[in-house]
Amino acid sequence: MAAKKHSGFFLLLLTAGLFALPTESVAQEETRSWWVKVNPFGLFAGQFQASYEQAVSNRISVQMTAAVVRANLELNTNDLEDLLSINTSLNAVDWIGFLAMPEARVYLSPEVGKGFYLGAFARVRCIERTMTTNFTGIQRRSALGLGAVIGGQFKISKHVRGDLFLGPQVKSTTTTLGTPTDPTPKFVFGEEEWLPGIRFGMNIGWTP
Repeated sequence: MAAKKHSGFFLLLLTAGLFALPTESVAQEETRSWWVKVNPFGLFAGQFQASYEQAVSNRISVQMTAAVVRANLELNTNDLEDLLSINTSLNAVDWIGFLAMPEARVYLSPEVGKGFYLGAFARVRCIERTMTTNFTGIQRRSALGLGAVIGGQFKISKHVRGDLFLGPQVKSTTTTLGTPTDPTPKFVFGEEEWLPGIRFGMNIGWTP
């Protein structure tokens, strides 16, 4: 009688263990370790931006963002003079450049990639503007920045995530002016102090 009781108890434990195995497997499959993201709103400003976020532990991840800036603006000189109440011959501005930004994140939730997080980042952005007037001038502007953000990553669907963030930043910029025929800068302006600002935005991410 005692042997039958022990055998029944053992079979009950074995059955419970078999049911527990698929559950654990599903939970592991649902854990994501990397995300690819884009900033759809940057397209309106001519900034084509993508990010890659990689989990390095249960609550910590690193992210790398890169962007290409490319835009052209044709101006009506008469309308511009009326708007600014000045005489100008500026009729076109062309932008080209790049952005790179590494970031480290600590998630406040038990699982990386979900919920609120705190982040710290560094940022470099270099832009060349070609301004066409009665002559062609080239402005080169580089900016170095540091900052921190508080954000949240939320689930839109099984494979799609939204990423909202907001936080303070400081940056230092250097500007040079020249012409296409003479590479020697005619004017160099460097800001001696780090200027404060705000970084905010939203990315749309995908994970397998």
